[in-house]
This record gives sequence, structure tokens and C-alpha cells, in this order.
Amino acid sequence: MAATLVGGAFLSATVQTLVAKLASQEFCDYIRNTKLNSSLLAELETTLLALQVVLDDAELKQITNTAVKQWMDQLKDAIYDAEDLLNQINYDSLRCTVEKKQAENMTNQVWNLFSSPFKNLYGEINSQMKIMCQRLQLFAQQRDILGLQTVSARVSLRTPSSSMVNESVMVGRKDDKERLVSMLISDSGTTNSSIGVVAILGMGGVGKTTLAQLLYNDKEVQDHFDLKVWVCVSEDFDILRVTKTIHESVTSRAGESNNLDSLRVELNKNLRDKRFLLVLDDLWNDSYNDWDELVTPLINGKTGSRVIITTRQQKVAEVAHTFPIHKVDPLSDDDCWSLLSKHAFGSEVRGGSKCPNLEEIGRKIAKKCGGLPIAAKTLGGILRSKVDAKEWSTILNSDIWNLPNDHILPALRLSYQYLPSHLKRCFAYCSIFPKDFPLDKKELILLWMAEGFLERSQRNKTAEEVGHDYFIELLSRSLIQQSNDDGKEKFVMHDLVNDLALVVSGTSCFRLEFGGNMSKNVRHFSYNQGDYDFFKKFEVLYDFKCLRSFLPINLRNWVGGYYLSSKVVEDLIPKLKRLRVLSLKYYRNINILPESVGSLVELRYLDLSFTGIKSLPNATCNLYNLQTLNLTQCENLTELPLHFGKLINLRHLDISKTNIKEMPMQIVGLNNLQTLTDFSVGKQDTGLSVKEVGKFPNLRGKLCIKNLQNVSDAIEAYDVNMRKKEHIEELELQWSKQTEDSRTEKDVLDILQPSFNLRKLIIRLYGGTSFPSWLGDPLFSNMVSLCISNCEYCVTLPPLGQLPSLKDLTIEGMTMETIGLEFYGMTVEPSISLFRPFQSLESLQISSMPNWKEWIHYENDEFNFPRLRTLCLSQCPKLKGHLPSSLPSIDEINITGCDRLLTTPPTTLHWLSSLNKIGINWSTGSSQWLLLEIDSPCVLQGATIYYCDTLFSLPKIIRSSICLRFLILYDVPSLAAFPTDGLPTSLQSLRIDDCPNLAFLPLETWGNYTSLVTLHLWNSCYALTSFPLDGFPALQDLSIYGCKNLESIFITKNSSHLPSTLQSFAVYECDELRSLTLPIDTLISLERLLLGDLPELTLPFCKGACLPPKLRSIDINTVRIATPVAEWGLQHLTSLSSLYIGGDDDIVNTLLKERLLPISLVSLYISNLCEIKSFDGNGLRHLSSLKTLSFYNCPRLESLSKDTFPSSLKILRIRKCPLLEANYKSLSSVRRAKCIHRDLVHFFISLKEAADTIRIRITGNINVIHDAGGYFLAETIKIPFSSIEKRTQIGWQRRKVSGKG
Repeated sequence: MAATLVGGAFLSATVQTLVAKLASQEFCDYIRNTKLNSSLLAELETTLLALQVVLDDAELKQITNTAVKQWMDQLKDAIYDAEDLLNQINYDSLRCTVEKKQAENMTNQVWNLFSSPFKNLYGEINSQMKIMCQRLQLFAQQRDILGLQTVSARVSLRTPSSSMVNESVMVGRKDDKERLVSMLISDSGTTNSSIGVVAILGMGGVGKTTLAQLLYNDKEVQDHFDLKVWVCVSEDFDILRVTKTIHESVTSRAGESNNLDSLRVELNKNLRDKRFLLVLDDLWNDSYNDWDELVTPLINGKTGSRVIITTRQQKVAEVAHTFPIHKVDPLSDDDCWSLLSKHAFGSEVRGGSKCPNLEEIGRKIAKKCGGLPIAAKTLGGILRSKVDAKEWSTILNSDIWNLPNDHILPALRLSYQYLPSHLKRCFAYCSIFPKDFPLDKKELILLWMAEGFLERSQRNKTAEEVGHDYFIELLSRSLIQQSNDDGKEKFVMHDLVNDLALVVSGTSCFRLEFGGNMSKNVRHFSYNQGDYDFFKKFEVLYDFKCLRSFLPINLRNWVGGYYLSSKVVEDLIPKLKRLRVLSLKYYRNINILPESVGSLVELRYLDLSFTGIKSLPNATCNLYNLQTLNLTQCENLTELPLHFGKLINLRHLDISKTNIKEMPMQIVGLNNLQTLTDFSVGKQDTGLSVKEVGKFPNLRGKLCIKNLQNVSDAIEAYDVNMRKKEHIEELELQWSKQTEDSRTEKDVLDILQPSFNLRKLIIRLYGGTSFPSWLGDPLFSNMVSLCISNCEYCVTLPPLGQLPSLKDLTIEGMTMETIGLEFYGMTVEPSISLFRPFQSLESLQISSMPNWKEWIHYENDEFNFPRLRTLCLSQCPKLKGHLPSSLPSIDEINITGCDRLLTTPPTTLHWLSSLNKIGINWSTGSSQWLLLEIDSPCVLQGATIYYCDTLFSLPKIIRSSICLRFLILYDVPSLAAFPTDGLPTSLQSLRIDDCPNLAFLPLETWGNYTSLVTLHLWNSCYALTSFPLDGFPALQDLSIYGCKNLESIFITKNSSHLPSTLQSFAVYECDELRSLTLPIDTLISLERLLLGDLPELTLPFCKGACLPPKLRSIDINTVRIATPVAEWGLQHLTSLSSLYIGGDDDIVNTLLKERLLPISLVSLYISNLCEIKSFDGNGLRHLSSLKTLSFYNCPRLESLSKDTFPSSLKILRIRKCPLLEANYKSLSSVRRAKCIHRDLVHFFISLKEAADTIRIRITGNINVIHDAGGYFLAETIKIPFSSIEKRTQIGWQRRKVSGKG
């Protein structure tokens, strides 16, 4: 059944598009003016029409008739080839249009000169056309033999429903929910940890995820837990991705680190003493070790914490559960009918009462759903468009119910079967995305448009609007579902629906991660993006000339940078002549495209965002079909090609966060543009005027107009017609410098009033003396975000309190002395007026206000800022007086460089005791922070103090907290002691950095801190001479760096608190450390060990004891160790993945000579060797998991043995190894690869046969990776060695010690 339904699905719509194109006036006019054989085209149109009328019949008969199925499969390829041929003709038509336009008033002789080189092309097309007609006529002749007839397609396109789909409708699960809620809030169900695991088991589509969502959003459950996290795991179990997702949800910030160890440590710290609920949806991995690795960072959560897993596999549930496994059974037939009828008739009316004649048929259909809600819902979506009993009977009696049993539900097949043809191909295209991958609606619509799926004309609607309708239609039929993602608009496909899409797409779509045989007729190709994508991964594509889509999928949602072989870009992609979609997104090493990209004339979608691209080749302007060009975050890009105006079909141009200074003059001719993120106003007579923006009447989304200081006449701004651009949602108006003509700038801003539909507004460097009256107008009821930046001449703020929906407000770089009542938007007390200012504001940031002295509030300001959660005041040195006295929702306050404000007593600020977080930074002129001197107990959970050189004691707000969790002190040299009564014992994390004079907590008090799990001491507490490892009973993460006088780290004799909880231990650059006792047998939880630059220390590992068994990362550098390395027991560390070793030639030489390293090792970093010239690689060859090998600062290392490296090696890095580098620097790349250094040549050859990495190329002090099919460009694959091995910079050392290296 691999392609059972695809033929009609794609072809009905595709043939309709082809026929419409052949009949179009524009196409016919072009044919008449060329040497193309019009009779052949007419013949093609006739044949297509003859085929079109039987496609619906063929689509039905192919289900049971293999001959028809084979006919449809072969016809599909023929139709695609015909489409490609017509597109070739269409491109030449576009070329003629562009060249004719450029020729302007040139004579016919000149015009014929342009056309003459293409005479041979016309002959070739005529020849292909003749073959194509004969090929299609053969199919037309066979239709009668197969008994295909003309039938009416009984499908309809409903009026698109609302984008909000009620996914919470639940039938027949009340008892399930009640039992599961009791598990979640009960005190039982935990084993040796505080976590209880609730396993929800059931077959696909039975409603496990929806049940978990109901639990997740239940009011009683919400009130019971301090924190909730939802993670979709799916079949591609990646512990780094899952851990990172949990970490981001817990910390509310995107993590850029891919260091699993540091993520686990920080996650453990953040979850300590929190009762959390974690949902792991769609878990497939049944490995107990993987499960243990995943949940280990969670074990210190507060008692009563719960993990919900949903899974289809009994073994997975058995590995994880602590409560009895809850199996979700299929729905009863009655419940299935209830759910189906709600989706067919609306949730408010049952089918029996609205259409009683349909209930009997409907119940029979519901019985066929097998009790699966996903089947009932999708069938309800079909039946919702049908009110005739005959149509319901047709579905009931469909042959699809009788298909041989496989993993696709017949009910889902029916939901696809009854889609209109134009929706079928849109749906099937979604198979290129992996399961659980969040679908970006806008991007998907642009991809559909690029593939030609949106060419079905609808009056007064753009292709994008048609695509939106299609998307909503699929959403309304539950073929796409809105995901549970913290309120963000994200969409996914149910796993079973994804399986359906994969089946119906047949050989047209291929996801590389699935493996298997790839048809040469595949059209759409996607793959999971890897850190390093070598050519070998793609070499299979050389034979696939029909490919239309080349799409990397970023599963990790990480934009830090991926690397792609230059051979893919330079050699492979230009050969894929039929490409319509090309994405190279996130490949940081791509900084140039070959001119041959101009040969991809069918290209409609080109995504180069987040690459290192420096310029676009001129040949890019030959891509006349291009509709979408995404260049966002291409920071090296400074200009667009001169002839950019030749891209006459361009609709979406995203150049946000690039460094493009001027717009190409020809861009004004692109009047189809709907997205133009940035427009730079040129200087008079040398660039584009602001009025040119008016030539883009259809703009929508984001728009930033830069360099408005170049507007010499404000009248030009009228032509922009900004008020009429009703689809602009985000607008930034930017001047680049202050000018003396403030009147012109005031007029320009006044004229550029946007539509009331605007949601976000940014104004930067405006030079007027006042703001226009429209800014702050309450009619801007959709505005949720506003930023006013560096408008120095304005002495008052606009009445921003009048904006009813404003949530985020930023004011920065202003010169005013007072923020007064005009800021609120009224001049009378709010008790007199019904108006409530800033009724929706959640975040207020005011910064860089050097003259601001006073913030005036109403005497009774209880009505102001009712929802404000975050207040940030930065670099306002003259500000004094009181903050607003009533902030009922305040959660966090940050004060930076506002010394006078800190000296104000908190007489009326009762909300201070309700703060959750506080940050004080850059205080240099105040020794007493009266603002924070509150005597009453408070609920402060976190405090950060940075760069404060006159602070002598911690403020009372910290000492008065009853629940302080973290405290960070950074560069506070004046602080000499903690409070005499210590810190709040609820403290979980204490970080002290660059506080050399601070006396550490008294030893006798350490045992009181039973919640402290993280302690970092960096360049601080110089009086500390000894540190007992067992002092803090719950410590998990200990880092000590640069403590100048620390002499010993030890275990107290007869200790009752052995350091069994310690997971990460790092000691670095403690020059006086002479004694370090590592009780190996008690460090049973240790995962990360770092010892470095300890010149006075000779470390003996405990005799006869192995290293801790859970170690994942070891870093030992420039430390003398008395125990021979052979006795360390490294080979027994089955979890060890990273090893950093250096500073001792004998240790490294032994490790590389003997098989002492565990096969689990993935990364090996060797550094700071003085004597080694070469080494025996016998100790590496057995490392079947090793992917990265690095050498740093090995001055006498000359050569690398040919037999050194395992076949798994992907990345080799060499830095500061001058003799080794010199052997290759002086040679050409060809000689390097072939004959210069025998060992190296053999090394290349062995890797070429077994892996991808075969060449090394030195450029400056950065080594460049090359791959089996051809090398990466020298300047392209920059892997910053300093972030991995460099040990000479303190900044790196701090990152390394903290686990962020």
C-alpha cells in the first residue's frame, strides 16, 4: 500500500493546474512569439483533459485493482515530468519578460538579439514535447482497457473554521482521569526517591496524550505542583534534547550549551525542593540505563513530585513506573459515536437530536473506529461537510474498511480519501517532517506555495491566504492539531496521522533518517541536521535529477551553528536542476554560494538564514521564479546584488539582522513583495527615498525603516501610506543619528502613523522634540509591545498608560529629568476617573537615563500597574524618590547603576516583601542600600549582586527571606563578612566570584545548610585554608577556582555526612593546595571530575579503589598523580564520554599505548605535552564510539600514525602543535592528500574508507576539517578551539569550571 492513494491525491490538482496554465492568455501569447510547436501544446492539453476526467475513478479503483494502481504510479511520474517541461517553458517566458523590461524602448533588432541564443532550446523543447505527448496518449489509450470512467468527485471545501480547535473534548475518560489525578496528588507511589512515575499505556490513537493534557491542565493538579514541564519525546530518543527541553522549561531561558553534564547539574539544582510535574509524552525507549540517566537529575525534587509517561509499549511502562501501570482501553461504541457526533455536528448538539436519520448510520461508522478517538475525530471531520444519508452510507460501505490490515487505520485512510484533491497534496507533503516536529504555519504555507500547491485560484485572495485556508481546513479535520506549548502557536501531527501522510506520499517524499531504498523519482527530500554534515550523507542524491525539495530539519531547536561539506554546495546542489525548495539554514560555515546556483531556475524558496553568507552571487538574479528569500541573521551580508529587480516573482524577503546598508535601486520594481523586513532610506540623490516604501502596497508582518534621518522633505513620507498597510504587525522606525532638523523628523514620525492593527512598535534615535499625538492613542488596542530608544530631544513621554493591551514597555536613552503624570495618560486622580492606566503591562524596563531625577506617581496609585511582574531600572544615576507604592503582581526587580534610588527608605513599598527575585548591579557610590532594608520576613527566592565596590554588608531583604534559594555575589571586593547569623538555611545555590576579602561561612554552621546543592568559589575567600568535603550534607556541585590560600580538601574523621551526593567536583588554579583526599568509595554519584593547574599537589588515588562508576566527564591537567594510570580503572567507567587529559607525558603516552580507555568514550582532548613526538595509537583503535580527538599545545608532536584512529572518528582538531602544523602548512592541499607525509596519507586513506574525515588543512591557528567527498573551504568551518581546549584565558577557565565549556 506504499502509494495506494497518492496518484489521484496529487494528480487531480496537478493536472488541473497544468491545464489552466496551458489555457492562460499569457502562456498562449508567449507561445505565439516563439518557435515552439503550438499544436503539440494543444495536443498535450487535450490529452490531459482526457486523463483528468477519469482520475477520481482511478483513485478509488486503485485501492483494490493492482493494474490501476500501477497505471496511476506510472502516470504520476509522467505528469510530474510534463509539469517540469512546462515550467521550463514558463521560465523562458519570464526571462523574456525580464529582458524586455530591461531593454525598455530598444528596437526589435535588439530584442531579437536577446532571444536568438534560445533557438536551440526551442527545438529541444519541441522534441521533448513530442515525446511527452506520445507518452501521455499511451496512458489515455489504456484508460478504456482498465475500465476507467468519468465520475463526479463528491468532496467539498467547507468555509474554513476558526483556528482554535477544542482539543479538550473528552468522552468516556472520566474514570481514567479521576484515578490518575489521585495518583498525582497522593503521598504514595515513590520508591527510593521523591519521584513517583505514572505510566499511561495504550495503543496509538487511543487518547493517551489527550488524557495527559487533561491532567496537566486540571485545576487541582495545577494547584498541587510548584512547576510543570511538558516534553514530547517520540521515537527519536535523544537524552541531550530531552534534558535540554526540561532545563529550558525549568529555568525559563533558552540554553545554548550542549554540555549534557552541566545541563544535568543545573537542572538538579533548579528542581531541588520543588514539587514538580513532568510529562514525557510518547516514550519509546525501553532501556533502563537510558531511563536512569534521564531521571537522575530529577531525584532531589520535593517529595510528591511526579513524572507522567505516555507510551505504546508495555516494556517501557514496566521500566519506568512506580504506580500501577494505567492502561487506556479503547472507547466503547457509544462513546465513539458520542465523540464522532460532536465533531460532525458541533459539540453543543448530539447527532441524534439534530439529524436523527443519520444516527443509525453514524453508530455503524463509529463501531468501525475500533474505539480510537483519533479515528472518531477525523471521521467526524469528514462527516461534518455531509448532511445527506447517502453520503454517510458511502463512507460506511467504503472498500477502505476491507483493506489488508496494516499500521494505518482505515478510518484515517477515509479521512484522507475524502479530502479535496488540492488538500491531499498539501497533507501528503507534511510527511517530510518527523513525528512530533512542531509545524510553523507560515513556513509551511510558503513551502506549499513554492511547490505549486496553492495555484488554485480564489477570487480576491493571495496564494498565502489560500494556504492559510488550506491549513485551517486540515486543522479543522484534526489532521493537524494545535500543540500544548505554553500558549505559543505551535502545531503538530498525531503520530498515526504522520504515518498516514508518509504512506500516501508514496515515493514522492523521503526522510533520510528512515533509511531504506530511495526511489529515483523522489521529489521531496528532508534530513535531520547534524553538527557536521559530511558529503557521504548526501552522495546518494547524485542520481536523483527530479528532486524538488532539499530541506534540513533542525530537531534540537539550536542555532549555535552546524557545518555542511562545501562539496554539497558547490558540486551536488547545482546538479539538482529541478529544485524548487532549497534550505541551508543554520550552516554557519557557508559564506559564499557558487555562481552555478543561478542554474537552479525552478527555485522558488531559498533559505540562507543563520549562515555566514557574505554576498549573493550575481547569478541569483536569474532565479525569476523565486518567491521566498530568507536571509535573516546573516550578519556578514552587507549588500544585495545590483540587478535584484529581476526577481519579479519575489514575495517574501527577510533581511532582518543583516548588515545591508543600502537597498538596490531595482527593488522598487518588486511590487509583489508581501514581506520586506528592512528598508534603508538612502541619502538624497544617491539612494532610495522613503516614499519608495509606498510602492509595496501588500506588505505584512514585520517592517523596519532605517536611516530616516536621510528624509530631507517630510512630504515624501505621505507616499508611504503607512496607515493603509493594515497587515503590518511589527514596525520599527529608526534614525541612525541625531540631526539638527528636528522639525522634519517630527513631521516624518507624525506622517508615518501606522494602522491600528499594529502589535509591536519600536522608535529609535528619533530627533524630534515631542512625540506625535497618535503615539499612546488608545485606539491602538492591539499593541502589546513598545520600545522608545534614544530619542534625546523629547522632554516628556507620550501617554502610554492609555494603551489597553500593552504588555512590554521599554524606555531607554532619554534625557528627560522627570517622568510625570502625562506618562499615565490622565491628569486627574484615578479614583475620580474610570480610566485605569497600564492595565495590561507586565514588563517595564527603563534604562540609560542620565538626567532622570524624579518619577511622579499619584498619591493613590493603587490602580496603576495592576499586572506588572518585572521592573528593570538601569543606569539612572540621578533617580531618587519612591517607586510606585502599589505593585500587586510584582515578581522581579533589577536595579543597575541607580545609587541614589538605593538610598531611599522603603517606607511605602510594601510589595518588597512579595518579591521573588532581585538584582543589584554596578553600585559604586552608595554604602547603604536603604531601599532594601526591610525588617519583616519576605519571600525572596533569588538575589544577584554584581560589581558593587562599596557594599559592606548584605541588605536585610536577603537576610529576612524565609525561602531564599540562590545567591550570586560577583565582584564585591568591599564585602568582608556574611551576617553573624549566617544566610537563610533554605539556600540551594551559592556562587561567589571575585570577592577576595570575604570570609567564608563559619565551619560550624555548614551542617545547617541542608538544602545547599551548588557552591562555586572563584577567586574569592582568600582566607579559606581548608575545605571539608563532608561539611555541607546535600552538596552536589562544588567548584573551587583560584582560592589563593586553600591548602587542603579533606573528609572529617568519623564524619556522619559522607559526600555521597556530590555529582560535580572541580578544583582549579589553587596554587597552595597540597592535600586533596578523594574518597573514591563514597563518591558514588560523581559524574564530573575536574582537577587542573595545582602545582603543589601530588594526588594519590585510593589504593585498590576504582574511580567513581558514574563518571561521565574527567578533566585532569597539570596535576601530579602518584597512582599509575593503569590502576585508575578507566576501562571500567562505562558512562565516561569525555576525557580531558594533559600536562603529563607519561600518563598520556600510556593511555595511547595500552587499551585503558572505555569504549563509551566519545571525545578525547589531549593538551600541554612537552616531550611526545609521536605515539602508538593502540590505545585508541578499540574506541568504537570516539568521534572527536583534539591535540592542543604539544610543541614537539611531529606526526600522527596511520593506525592511530578508530573508524568512528569524525573530527580531528590540532592547535599550537607547530611541528605537526609545519608539515602541512608548507604543502599544497593536493600534495597533503596524496604523497607528502606517508603516515598522514595512510591516515587519510583509512578514514576515507571507514569514515568521513580524511583531510586536515591549517589556516592560521585554526584547523579546518575536510571530508571524504571534498574538503570544507578553508575559512568556512571555523571550530573555535578556544571554547574547548584553551586553558590560558581566565574567562574560559571559569566557563570550564562551571560546566559551560
